[in-house]
Amino acid sequence: MPYTNVLEILEADQWFIDSPDLHEFVAIAKEIISSTTHNHTETLNTLEPHFAALLKKQNWLPEHFAQANLDSGLGGGIGQWLLYRSQDRSLTIFSLVIPPHSVTPVHDHLSWGLVGLYKGKQEETVYRRVDSGELEGRAQLEIVGVYPVKSGDIYRLLPPEGDIHSVRAITVFTPSISIHVMGNDIGSIWRNQYNPEQRTVQLFRSGYANAPVSKQK
Repeated sequence: MPYTNVLEILEADQWFIDSPDLHEFVAIAKEIISSTTHNHTETLNTLEPHFAALLKKQNWLPEHFAQANLDSGLGGGIGQWLLYRSQDRSLTIFSLVIPPHSVTPVHDHLSWGLVGLYKGKQEETVYRRVDSGELEGRAQLEIVGVYPVKSGDIYRLLPPEGDIHSVRAITVFTPSISIHVMGNDIGSIWRNQYNPEQRTVQLFRSGYANAPVSKQK
């Protein structure tokens, strides 16, 4: 049975679903991360084929973690559902559920990561920051590209490359669902939300729909 809205307090790591497929992937991911600590490009290169294999399996994500969230920290009913969080917060896995035609704010991640589309279709707009960052609350972005994302596609996050983006669901009747594998506890940390038109930036914390944020220094 899935652990829906409670932490598994008996384990050092926190599991929110009971899935052999996810357990196997996490074991592989932790081994890869420990052996490639100082080379995140190698981490992504080695981990991506295993992540692709996980995405092809369509029966491991419970329906509860494929729902919208009206109280979303990202707005637009976007559900960010934590699936796994390691004790040292060096690995988190979550599903991101974007209702039809909703779009995330423009945001960064501040960590390496792999994002794979589990179901649906998306459009990703990638940005690059071009100002010096000297003016508090101000940021100037330029668009690097706009990319279609279909089920099974994977893209990488490796700051500063590809780390700032927004994502829109382009499905009509059903949400898009992506799986994120991150090298930080992304829902708990303070990171940046941008408004490209107004050239502003502010701190935000996205949180999780099903778990409290962890204390950060």
